[in-house]
Amino acid sequence: MEDQSFNRNPDGINQHKLRSDTEVQKTIDKHPSWTKADFIGRGKLNPDEKNALLTRTEVDRKNLVFGHVGKRRRPLKDIYKLSTKENILRFENKEINEDTFRKNALSKSYRDKVSISQRKKNEKLRYKNLTEEQLEEKRERNKNYISNLSGKKLEKLKASESNRQKKRWANMSEAQKEIKREGDRIYQKRKAEMKRKERLKNAKN
Repeated sequence: MEDQSFNRNPDGINQHKLRSDTEVQKTIDKHPSWTKADFIGRGKLNPDEKNALLTRTEVDRKNLVFGHVGKRRRPLKDIYKLSTKENILRFENKEINEDTFRKNALSKSYRDKVSISQRKKNEKLRYKNLTEEQLEEKRERNKNYISNLSGKKLEKLKASESNRQKKRWANMSEAQKEIKREGDRIYQKRKAEMKRKERLKNAKN
């Protein structure tokens, strides 16, 4: 029967010696911008495991303090490149905080990567699920956006809308065309009535 107390390596040759928390913390303090992933050779600043300074079990010790924890944030100058002019202006005027500024910029960068066809499908689905109140707010935003356009942008929008109207009209059935004509007549009457009320109001003033 084999002796269970037999030691095959009494001198402890080639056996790994555990480093104390103090020794590990000294290594961490030398790289304050590194994350746990960097120390084990799997991070952005140290992506090669051959250059790992610590082991997985060492970085998971509870008493250690790392200079950087969690996901590394992009530099603010990169966020500026991803942002719209409106988002930058709101951030610089302190209308939104930095977290919102970053979130808006990253959302825009994700949208820009989506194909035009997929973007149109997403917009149709989003529009379909809007409440009447949300639809009214969207119409108001569209009006404000168009009223602020000028020059080439306005001409481009008018040309695009004109082509879209022609295509839509060409694909309509006669019944659909009649419904649209009736809707246009109602709209024109409502518009004329609004103008009349505006004239009367101005005349009283």
